[in-house]
Amino acid sequence: MIFSEIAGHKELADQLRNMVRSGRMPHAVLLSEQSGCGALLLALATIQFMFCKTRKAIAGGDDTWVVKGLFGDEPSSLPTDDSCQVCSSCIKVRNLSHPDFHFIFPINTTQIVEKGKKVAIDAYYEIFRNLIKENPYFSEQDLYKAMELENKMGLIGVNEASWLINKLSFSAYEGGQKVVLMMWPERMNLEAANKLLKSIEEPTEDTYFFLITNAPGKIIQTIRSRCRLIEVPPIDKESLSNAIAEKYHMDKDKAAVWAACAQGSFGRAMELIEESEDEAADFDDFEQLVTSAAKKDLPDLINMAADLARRGKEAQKNFCRSALKTLRQIYMIQLRKEEIAYLNPNHGQKIEALAKLLKNEAFDKYYDIFNDTIECIERNVNAKFIFSDLCNALYLNI
Repeated sequence: MIFSEIAGHKELADQLRNMVRSGRMPHAVLLSEQSGCGALLLALATIQFMFCKTRKAIAGGDDTWVVKGLFGDEPSSLPTDDSCQVCSSCIKVRNLSHPDFHFIFPINTTQIVEKGKKVAIDAYYEIFRNLIKENPYFSEQDLYKAMELENKMGLIGVNEASWLINKLSFSAYEGGQKVVLMMWPERMNLEAANKLLKSIEEPTEDTYFFLITNAPGKIIQTIRSRCRLIEVPPIDKESLSNAIAEKYHMDKDKAAVWAACAQGSFGRAMELIEESEDEAADFDDFEQLVTSAAKKDLPDLINMAADLARRGKEAQKNFCRSALKTLRQIYMIQLRKEEIAYLNPNHGQKIEALAKLLKNEAFDKYYDIFNDTIECIERNVNAKFIFSDLCNALYLNI
């Protein structure tokens, strides 16, 4: 990954690039983003720039091997603002196979890895690599789906922490830096955090940590306080629109509509454009839920509660997240702020119809209902109780 391939974030890319050039890269960087806004690409571009042999040679004033080995005898110019993409280090980082580049992410037992046995995290690396190559804007739920976790949640536990500490105890295979990329550190338990704390607080020389989170407030304080926090904002509308138009060979006007709906998240834009059957079903279920509650159709609500309770935990949370996004769109319509409602073109008319059923003064309660449901799912409360309570709350408040 190189900086020029990233949609938007030019100033942030310059900031990260200058940290590398000046030798002032913090040993632990926490990139916080709304899912799908490009934090992973920024991290990968920075890491590749750090490892790039061409950059190091030019920075050291020795470009002899660079000129003769990679760019011909008399190149018109040498790369200075980005990775060269052709040295062995760039190729290895781009392929996610550099021996001094390690990954940590939430895992759980799954039938597609050692038939559901508990194994070291590198057994999941092939799944992780393929997912990044297919879609570098992937979400946590996309990872769980790729690992076929079904109704399980991922966790960064003490086994993963011990594995990483062991890897970092060895000298760099190729000399120079050792880099760790950790996805969603908010999924790290206390025991793992305590085990990794010293490595993050006082890393060995030339060891760097890049942590990517969607919920910095949920990261254990002792870890969060040791990191340099960098906020990755939503991608600006023009850059996102251009990226969508290029990826899907779409005219600019249509791409701009999708960019507005995605609210700065390329990952969300891809989900909307390539809307899966699950996402379409989540919207249909929300529509039915609201309609049944408005009609006071208690038997239908009871059946829906039972259906939702039977689903896996990630599917349940995805339904609630989808409901929250739809509620926001409905609220904007009721406030006559259609220009910032960012309606999905596929559901526009249905959302406008739902806006007539919900009480404007009760939206705080609606948001609380679904947010509380997500919290209860994560706390492993009995699913039948959770969704019976959700349906009952909607029945009383619509």
